[in-house]
Amino acid sequence: MNCPKCNSSSHKKNGIVGGRQRYKCSDCGYNYTVELKSTAFSASVKRQALQLYLEGLGFRSIGRFLGVSHVSVQRWIKKFGKELEALKSENEISIVELDEMHTYIGNKKYCWIWIAVDRVGKKFINCSFGSRGTETGKLLWEKLKKKYIEKVMTDHWRAYKEFLPEKIHTQSKAETFTVEGYNSILRHFLARLRRKTKCYTKSLEMLKYSVLLLMKYRNKELTIFS
Repeated sequence: MNCPKCNSSSHKKNGIVGGRQRYKCSDCGYNYTVELKSTAFSASVKRQALQLYLEGLGFRSIGRFLGVSHVSVQRWIKKFGKELEALKSENEISIVELDEMHTYIGNKKYCWIWIAVDRVGKKFINCSFGSRGTETGKLLWEKLKKKYIEKVMTDHWRAYKEFLPEKIHTQSKAETFTVEGYNSILRHFLARLRRKTKCYTKSLEMLKYSVLLLMKYRNKELTIFS
């Protein structure tokens, strides 16, 4: 196999990566591996696995449906998450709604997901992960405060008063209808957020990737499907 960068046929072996022989081009120094094995799954299968995951199926269900290992599915989703770009949002937002929801990670310990949504634009803005305390809320607000925001709506959880500017902050359960609907979207379309006994997240890393992937998907920002 010639070097994919300079097309030189001069190369030498340079280790094994992912079960495949790696070569180093003698002319330009570029490292590359041999062509994919015939057993490797195509990009379209991986995209289908991601779409099924973001429509509510778990790794094992996807594996049975596609005839692949659930470990492969998990690995693909993780890779998609690592390559994810930041969420897009306007720099001027008239009304932001914030809320927090709980799930479980590791040995079924509580983890809170703080969510910000654009009421008028009908899209996810950003999120943070951690406890239900002020520090996690501040992490979310740090991602938002550089934008021009007219109003911020929350429920009566006391932590919000610790970091939100009083002049734009309103606390009313009647004003969080949008974000509560988006909370239900996360629970409905991510199997790992539904129950404590099954499909809960084993690592915070996978929880973050899963939530952000779904947010991008629902915002119609995942370029892999465009």
